[in-house]
Amino acid sequence: MSDQSSSKSFLPTFLGSLGAILIFALIIFLAYLPHRPEPIDQAAAEERQAKADQARAEGIAKISKYAVKGDGSVQIPVDAAMDLVIEDYNN
Repeated sequence: MSDQSSSKSFLPTFLGSLGAILIFALIIFLAYLPHRPEPIDQAAAEERQAKADQARAEGIAKISKYAVKGDGSVQIPVDAAMDLVIEDYNN
């Protein structure tokens, strides 16, 4: 007898759950539509990408070149500095 009642209640339960999920998705969709961000201008996107590429290149150059600074200190690449630290640690 419980098999019949559980099979009869499965379909309404499934449909109710599916309906609740669909209603929730509809509410989220309707709440998002009016607040959608404006698409950015292609020129602005290219300018941002160029600035990001320039900043990235400057950063890579800064950590991978030798340089003598104005105060007499010397800048060495990070890889060389790590090798020196490991060598100093092993001694």
